[in-house]
Formats: sequence, structure tokens, C-alpha cells
Amino acid sequence: MDAIIIGFMGSGKTTVTQLLAEKLNVKFMDLDSLIVDQIGQSISDFFKDNSEEKFRKVETEVLKQSASLNGILATGGGTPIYNVNVIKEMDLPVFLLDAKDETIKNRLSKDIGRPLVNKLGFNGIIELKHERDAIYNELSDYIIFTDDKTPLEVANQILKILRR
Repeated sequence: MDAIIIGFMGSGKTTVTQLLAEKLNVKFMDLDSLIVDQIGQSISDFFKDNSEEKFRKVETEVLKQSASLNGILATGGGTPIYNVNVIKEMDLPVFLLDAKDETIKNRLSKDIGRPLVNKLGFNGIIELKHERDAIYNELSDYIIFTDDKTPLEVANQILKILRR
């Protein structure tokens, strides 16, 4: 694997990782999609019959399996929180995509398909982001602020770092 992209929901992980993989001519990997392939159902359907603990076990296994693949990996927002040691052991550059609270709220307000937003509301989501920030920062080698940048600008910024 070439790099791992982490960050809170709405930070742009999936879009930026797709662009970056395209520019590097490597495989784009989205951990949530890899998990769906592994469990054979959507994550929301999985949660209907299973606990978060069971999901996190599957997530950890799929994350470990992905370490041997070539490409750029976008994690889920919670992945780093439950897999600090796994990510550290991967010994890859970790890029944190970060954004201000207002930016996250604006982006998530346009995306109604997020069960956690519906459950916690915007204030709860921002509180969760603040709880996760310390671990995101601990794991990241590079922090890229995405507020006033297009996904392409963010991908190009990461590309410059990777090519150093």
C-alpha cells in the first residue's frame, strides 16, 4: 500500500483518495467497500443483526488484509479510533483530512444517507469529531485542511508530499 487517508466523515476521504489513486495509477481502496465485499451485505444491513463490536472485528481483519494490497486506502471515520496499533504497524504515510466544524456540518447537510448523523444530530456529530481529533492527530504524518480546497487540490497536495 502507498498511503492511508483518515479523517472524520465529510472530510473528503473517499473523493480525494479516488483522485489520488487515479493520479498515481494505483488501485483505489475504500475500507467500507472492502468490508461490504467481505460480509456480503451493506454495512447498515449488517448492523441490523450484529453489534458494533462484531463490526469492528470484521473491520480490523479487513484492514489487516488490505496492508498487503497495492494502492491508496480510505478508511472509515471510526476506523482509526478502533485500530490505532494496526495502523501504526502498517508503517505507511498517514494523511489526515481535516475540516472546520462548519465545513463538516455543511457537507453532511447535503448527504442524507448517514445514519450516524440522523442518530446524533449535527451537534452530536461535531462533539464526536472533537472526541476523535486527538487520535486522528496522533496517527497522522501529515494533516491536510480541506475547507477551502477542491478535492483535486487536496489530492495534488498529497501527491507532492508522496513524490518527495
